[in-house]
Amino acid sequence: MTPKLQIRLDSLMPPFDGACVHNDDELNLGQLREILTAAIIELSKKYPTIDSFHDWHEHDGFIVDSKSESWNTLRLAIQTDRTLFNSRHGDFAVRIAVCPTSYDWLLRYNIDEDDESDYNSATCDFDLTVAKHAKKSDIAGYLLSNFPNLLVEHDSHSWFKSNYGG
Repeated sequence: MTPKLQIRLDSLMPPFDGACVHNDDELNLGQLREILTAAIIELSKKYPTIDSFHDWHEHDGFIVDSKSESWNTLRLAIQTDRTLFNSRHGDFAVRIAVCPTSYDWLLRYNIDEDDESDYNSATCDFDLTVAKHAKKSDIAGYLLSNFPNLLVEHDSHSWFKSNYGG
């Protein structure tokens, strides 16, 4: 988390006042790439600028700063399963995270490799947290309807609190 996102999580402020769409079982790289492609197409239409950071929330709760990022960086990362694998942080349970400065949503993904020499053995996680007021864009509903056997929805605040690794 970033300092501002941690305050927002602790205070039930957007995006943690809404819903979190996430995988229920582990994903493979191809599944993660499909979900990320759909999310990026939809989100980039309405949010031209984003910030990114490595999210240590599930690992040890370390707080980090974000930096301004381009959607193109994410588009390049999801071109192939290999480029997606190479975009990972590398430490266990450290997610790649992006969000707009409005905090309408927080998108994160994680890739943990079982065997670095075989990137196809990677196990992946995805989550998208959407603020209650941003529900009008219904990106959560869009993802749930397009990936019904892969994604589920929970209250974002309780889900994040239950997944804290610090």
